[in-house]
Amino acid sequence: METTAQSRWKDLELYRSLYLRRAIDGSNLTIPTLIPESDQSYGWGGEQFNSIPSLYQGAGARGVSSLSAKLLLALMPPSQPFFRLTIDAGKIRDWLEQQGGEQDSALTKLDQMLSSMERQVVRRLDQLQARNAVFEAIKHLLVGGNALLYVGKENIRMYSLRSFVVDRDPEGNVTEIVVREQVSEKYMPAKEPGESEAGDRNSDDREDVYTHITLDPREDRVEWYQEYDGKKLRGTAGFSRFDTNPWIPLRLHRVAGESYGRGLVEQVIGDLQSLESLTKAIVQGSLIAAKAIGLVNPNGTTRADVLARAENGAIVAGNAADVEFLQVQKNNDFSTALSTMQLIERRLQFTFLTNEAVQRDAERVTAEEIRLMAEQLEQGLGGVYSVLSAELQLPLIRRVMHLMEVTGELPEIPKGLVEPQITTGLEAIGRGNDKQRLTTFLQTVAASIGPEQFLQYINPSELIRRFAAADGIDTAGLVNDEQQLQDE
Repeated sequence: METTAQSRWKDLELYRSLYLRRAIDGSNLTIPTLIPESDQSYGWGGEQFNSIPSLYQGAGARGVSSLSAKLLLALMPPSQPFFRLTIDAGKIRDWLEQQGGEQDSALTKLDQMLSSMERQVVRRLDQLQARNAVFEAIKHLLVGGNALLYVGKENIRMYSLRSFVVDRDPEGNVTEIVVREQVSEKYMPAKEPGESEAGDRNSDDREDVYTHITLDPREDRVEWYQEYDGKKLRGTAGFSRFDTNPWIPLRLHRVAGESYGRGLVEQVIGDLQSLESLTKAIVQGSLIAAKAIGLVNPNGTTRADVLARAENGAIVAGNAADVEFLQVQKNNDFSTALSTMQLIERRLQFTFLTNEAVQRDAERVTAEEIRLMAEQLEQGLGGVYSVLSAELQLPLIRRVMHLMEVTGELPEIPKGLVEPQITTGLEAIGRGNDKQRLTTFLQTVAASIGPEQFLQYINPSELIRRFAAADGIDTAGLVNDEQQLQDE
């Protein structure tokens, strides 16, 4: 019996249930609409809106949004490419010798061509609206730990953990993905030649469409097809090589032996639950304390109905000693809950790297303190950068370059000669550490031997190039070399 995509979904769905439950719990405490409790879309039927929880605190939502924006700017800065096309020097020289051209001039022209290609790829990413899809994926990674991108010819789609299941081998390589989408029947293609086409249908009923993707690393081949009601849909089958795979499954934190990743919110879900409970108690207690209720002595001369009907500023007969307003004597209890809540918020600010966590609570805080603490917090994302660099940035660049080669926007590059190298994220942290060590070294040497002797031992041109390299700046044509300085 042939295995269907629907049956594979049901088999893999059981293993996903634990991770999905944790993702839903994390979403309920941060952004409830991100990974809802129900798998029905909120645009189809209003009853699902009632299941969205109303939170008493917004620390989780602010933290996820703030950290997502920072990760997006670090991984895909808007002002520069987040990658460079590097040349394998040994292979390129052998290739140039086979072409019979002059190597030095050919290498210079090749560098210029690669720089132009980098700018073309960045423009293509903007056309595909890659930043929007990646930003949405990062939020799902922080909350649920998993997301799936599909890099098509016209746009990039993002699937949440509720919409796909994945299977990995013991080494962590993806071997199978099944995607489930709910599609209106009027948009469905025909399953058989005799059936009516999508345009002939007017029903708004939603049907489950499954996409089955299998990956075979030994054959370097990825295959997929779509299925509806147990039958394959015509014209939906496709294949690609591993390097140009349009399906990119993402994880935030990898765990050995597990097919799914873990999110950041899962690590602090205890703090979020405590903060939600404390904030709810303080808000409800404050509402009770703010309610004004007057008590009138039943045996006194003051009449309660006269006071209730009296307008502001009215004069009525009565005794002030007969009237007393009810008070909630819980100030000490509220203070304890408030101090605990503020402590938890402080911990969450460090977790989500918010601006409040950078500056310590003091009258005078130097700019150097803020810079050092910001660097330490940024370095705490090293593990996140390393995973996203290998599983998001590199596959995304390779896929987009393949699409551009197919359409003729880029020339076909011999495999193995040119490879993309990520220059943001973890690489930027490494360059920042190199710059800090270089600065400390120069300050130490200058203080030890004096500034006059210090200049005798330092090569200014090389020093400028190293600082430029630490900041990721290309010095070609910007800084004069030794020959140019002698000529001048």
